[in-house]
Amino acid sequence: MARRTVGTGMIAWLVAALLAIGAWPAAMEAAAQEPFQPGAASDARVRLDLKPAQREALKLTMREHLESLEAIVAALGRQEYGKAADVAHLELGFPKHHEAMQREQGAALPKRYQELAMGHHQAAEGLAEAIATQEMTPILRQLAKTIQACTACHKAYRL
Repeated sequence: MARRTVGTGMIAWLVAALLAIGAWPAAMEAAAQEPFQPGAASDARVRLDLKPAQREALKLTMREHLESLEAIVAALGRQEYGKAADVAHLELGFPKHHEAMQREQGAALPKRYQELAMGHHQAAEGLAEAIATQEMTPILRQLAKTIQACTACHKAYRL
């Protein structure tokens, strides 16, 4: 029961911190401007034309990114800054980019997609650096930038 209280408290703290630095209102405003519309007719994202194996490899990479964000937030909640920084660097930063490129078997991805991916990896490297400060305001700002980099790509492209 105590663990659930700590988890709930940490989530409330993160939301309050995001509100304090202004990231939450901006994210909510952006989401309100472009509400999610299910269905292919309303989906204006560019479809990535990939071979089935490349598509599966890219999906795996995206799931790993999401799991990494979860692990980072959990480690920060436990004040395990070293672990959080390692995950940011190794699983979201440039080492993951190199691994994903090999896994995706030379997929021909649009230049804009590649730019967005590089921006995501660069933001993750910045997150690892921010985590090293052990100061939540810069950490949360960089975490928001990292998540925004993910979101920008997902808003532009689909499989």
